[in-house]
Amino acid sequence: MKGLLYVLNGKLAANPKLKLFNPLLAQTISAFGVLTLPPLSSFIVQDLKLSTFLMGFIMASFYLGCIIFSFFTGNIINFLGIQKSIVLSLIIIGFFIMLGSLTHSTWIMLFLLAIAGMGYSLINPAINLLITQDFPMEVRGFVMSVKQMGVTLGGVLTALLLPKLAFLFSWRISLFIGGALVMCFSLYFLHILKDYPANSSNNAGVNHFNSIKIFFKNSRLFRLSILSFFFVGAQFSYFMYLVLFLNLDLKYSVAVSSVLLALSQASGAIGRVIWGAASDRAGDKRKILTVIGILSSCSLLFLSLSPFMSVPFVVMVLLTILLGFTVSGWNGIYQAAIIEYGGEQSAAVSSGVSLTFTYLGIFLFPLFFGWTKDTFSSFSISWILVSVCLVISTFIIHKETKLPSSKIDKYAG
Repeated sequence: MKGLLYVLNGKLAANPKLKLFNPLLAQTISAFGVLTLPPLSSFIVQDLKLSTFLMGFIMASFYLGCIIFSFFTGNIINFLGIQKSIVLSLIIIGFFIMLGSLTHSTWIMLFLLAIAGMGYSLINPAINLLITQDFPMEVRGFVMSVKQMGVTLGGVLTALLLPKLAFLFSWRISLFIGGALVMCFSLYFLHILKDYPANSSNNAGVNHFNSIKIFFKNSRLFRLSILSFFFVGAQFSYFMYLVLFLNLDLKYSVAVSSVLLALSQASGAIGRVIWGAASDRAGDKRKILTVIGILSSCSLLFLSLSPFMSVPFVVMVLLTILLGFTVSGWNGIYQAAIIEYGGEQSAAVSSGVSLTFTYLGIFLFPLFFGWTKDTFSSFSISWILVSVCLVISTFIIHKETKLPSSKIDKYAG
């Protein structure tokens, strides 16, 4: 509620730079880029005759580049500045998606999309640093959740737009247009974000590696990062494979499956704001993360049983909406907690290092999910395994030993 009141009382509305809008737009456009493949997965599988595992590998290839590059993004952002980092990120994402749509080699496509992922690794820490400059600590759970709405909004746009373009033309043309749109929006940020200079001090490299060392000594940061590995794995497994699951196991058409994906993404966008406001009110963000984990786990268990039951379509609609609301509602809370536990001075580095765990989860979980589906010839076991991982991850953050206040102050900068 504090975050919502902060927006409504005019402090943001009076700002011509649209402080709340810019992080949301940047996240939406970048997410649109990296989520271009899931709604096109049925077209790609049929055209290229791919296994579920290999399709998962292609969808996750964005995050292979993220994993490789994330440890160094904080230093790069401190050197380039927020504006140049965001602009460069969108250009790299869009350009290499366009190139990927032109190749007929699966492995070349994987390579090009991995480079696009290197661009994506820049944007989250850059947006987080933008938020630390523009918003006070007491509303950052809300603001981070609004920003993270962009991930689900980007997914909604890809689910609504790209399958229609694929039906009209081809999946390659649809993918090319998606990349071109991402590149076009880099011009907006080139024009609008001009008040955020680079931090190119001589000690930037030393501070960067010192911040990485401190990150791994901070128990709360490290455990939150492990949680993000499991939570993001569940989130992306769900969104990446939902269309294939509905189409192959439940025999829904691609068009209907895409609509359910869009509904799920839209409910996730709403959920992020509500969960973010709840975390600001609760104070301890771990409580809200635990609630999200339990609700998501139970919903995934029910989803795993749906092929063996006669589930009415209305119930499936409600289930996908609930899953979107829960399984993607955690990210803004987690990123706000990372900045809170790591300190504002090392926000870009803490976010970059922590997101390495997140990207690793995004990369590995879809591969594991696709492998289990191919092995057991059913999505149900895959959903159950993901559900178990969510439960385990909530225990991880509650078993930590609290740090003495003196050490917390030291880690905070």
